[in-house]
Amino acid sequence: MASPSPAPPDNPPAPAGAPANRLWDWLTFGALVVLVFHLMGLWYRWGRPDPQFLGFTSAVAGLLAWFSLLGLQTEKGRRMAVRLDDVFSFQRFLPTAWSRCLATWLAAGVVALLFYGGSPLAASLYNRHGAAALEAGRYSVALRDFRQAASLHPHDPTTHYNMAFVYVTTNNYDDAADEFLQTLELDDTFWPAYNNLGHLYLLQGKPEEALQVLLVGQRQAADPVGQAVLTKNVAWAYLELELPRAALASLEAAQASLEALQGQGQSVAVYLAETHRLEALALAALGQPEESRRAWQDSLGYALTVVESPACGAGATRLPVDCLDAIRWAAEAREALAAATGEP
Repeated sequence: MASPSPAPPDNPPAPAGAPANRLWDWLTFGALVVLVFHLMGLWYRWGRPDPQFLGFTSAVAGLLAWFSLLGLQTEKGRRMAVRLDDVFSFQRFLPTAWSRCLATWLAAGVVALLFYGGSPLAASLYNRHGAAALEAGRYSVALRDFRQAASLHPHDPTTHYNMAFVYVTTNNYDDAADEFLQTLELDDTFWPAYNNLGHLYLLQGKPEEALQVLLVGQRQAADPVGQAVLTKNVAWAYLELELPRAALASLEAAQASLEALQGQGQSVAVYLAETHRLEALALAALGQPEESRRAWQDSLGYALTVVESPACGAGATRLPVDCLDAIRWAAEAREALAAATGEP
């Protein structure tokens, strides 16, 4: 008569390798969290050209990670994981815990590389396409491309500056101001943003705000051209505030800097034309007609230098902004000189 088999112990021993497998499972879970986070980031950056969605990415990925963690800690969650494995047959291709972990981390690394390395590269491509569309006058296409670039690389100040420029061109001044401010939050030394934001405020009849922005730009700008241009526009703000003497002091400094830059071969004639234009207006406000007429003549000379340059030749399909400004300064100087001399 066979003896009865012994009863199984209450606490059966864990199979060999169980602690190691559990470690590999936890490492795999960590890789899945990384993979989910970057997959969502890619979807929002590449598929949804809206920077506001980027903050949502971290929150949702974090929630998914916590729900996954809580699910794996329950018996029901573990059974669900087993059923998923039966459906997708992961163990057929990845039979061991360490191979599944390695494959998951490899996938997470590839997606992360695409997220962090590919997004700025794609943003640069969209920026170039947007710049070409802007130059061709296709403003809606340019804005769409710049928005996609901002979604891919939201911390690039140049992208926000490009969007602001499109908004200015289409007379959407409120959005333009917001994008200029966003540019300066990302790079507080980017002098064109200070200059154009101050210029925008002046066009809107806000000389106090313009003066504040331009003076900050003067302190922050390291580029000598930027310093001179900002100083010129500070004088413009003083003129709008009916402070012609303060304007003349700024214009004197701007002229000296621009003439020195011109002597170094810099193309600053259009800025000199506008500087002398502002000087003529300030002198007229102070009741000095002869000095004002001389300043108008200087403005006309510099403006014609730009207008008659090859860059502004008749063969150009779209004139650069400097050419358009120079044409305007030349026309205004001619009218002022004609009014001063009484000649047509």
